[in-house]
Amino acid sequence: MNVVSSSNMPFAARLFLVVSVLAPGFLVSHTVAQTYIAPFSDSKWNAASGDFACSLTHEIPGFGSARLGRKAGTGEILELNAKSQVLGSDVFKVEAVAPAWRSDITPKTLGQAQANNQSLNVSGAQIGAITDALEQGTNVIFSGNTLRAGLEARNFGPAFATYKKCVKNLIPYTFKQLSHTVLGYEVDADELSSRSKIELDKIVRYVKADKQVLGLIVDAHSDKLSKPEQGDALSKREAEWVTTYLVEKGIPAEQITTRWHGDKFPIADNKTKAGQAKNRRVTVRLENAETRKEMEKKVAAIKAAEEKAATEKAASSEAEKSVPAIDAKQLQDLTEQQNILNGKQPEVGLPR
Repeated sequence: MNVVSSSNMPFAARLFLVVSVLAPGFLVSHTVAQTYIAPFSDSKWNAASGDFACSLTHEIPGFGSARLGRKAGTGEILELNAKSQVLGSDVFKVEAVAPAWRSDITPKTLGQAQANNQSLNVSGAQIGAITDALEQGTNVIFSGNTLRAGLEARNFGPAFATYKKCVKNLIPYTFKQLSHTVLGYEVDADELSSRSKIELDKIVRYVKADKQVLGLIVDAHSDKLSKPEQGDALSKREAEWVTTYLVEKGIPAEQITTRWHGDKFPIADNKTKAGQAKNRRVTVRLENAETRKEMEKKVAAIKAAEEKAATEKAASSEAEKSVPAIDAKQLQDLTEQQNILNGKQPEVGLPR
């Protein structure tokens, strides 16, 4: 058997071709997976931090890049993206492999990763096993049928520490989760409840961080009381308490629209205690460009429907006006003018 080795090729793209003689005159070649990994001396890990997303990226020369990331309200994901190689739908073996000078450490299998065209995605507990291996100084290799892509452990530790700090301070909720917050209250309350303050603190933290939030709308409602003005006063009190709290926490007053509606819009039966409790509520809604656009569409649809109804009503009224009102004397006169022999109606005509 003859082995041809391209030892002078770069470390990031080692390829070995094994040629075996099966029978006289017949040769077959086997291509061993090509390995891509950053050189030890040039291994770079870059952390990026934000209120809503954290990421850790790593270049893999000749292959593409790896990215570890987490977004607010979502799980963590590790993805390897190839620039030109097509990974297909291969299943890649994931191993912790020590550098060449650490012959005392044997490779350790960490699991598998499913390829999807030009990417490899890992999630869940397997990410922890991979980052643990990198922190311990062992490289992580993803081995498929035609290639191997590696994560070089050098310089991983400091960047990963920055990434973990970011994740710890990451806002754990999204715009969608906070865009419609409902707060309940008691009739005889002296101030906002501690539970309401906790929910409002979430909103404050989010709004301060997300510059895409254009405004907040506070709408307060009451259950049905003996007098309508009592419900108005109660809902006004709650609306103003919520707005005051938001302003004290740093939300600009001009960014808040405050309204109260008394018992005009119940969402439950006021005949039961449970229904009354549901009706006593304050909703705090967040607005961004997308929600405002959606609201504009709804308002436009409502206006169009109202205009159509008004046009139809006007047309109906006009049709009624086109038919002359006929009293008993007119009806008698018209009848008398009718030609009984041929049944022809007089020129003015009768209502049809």
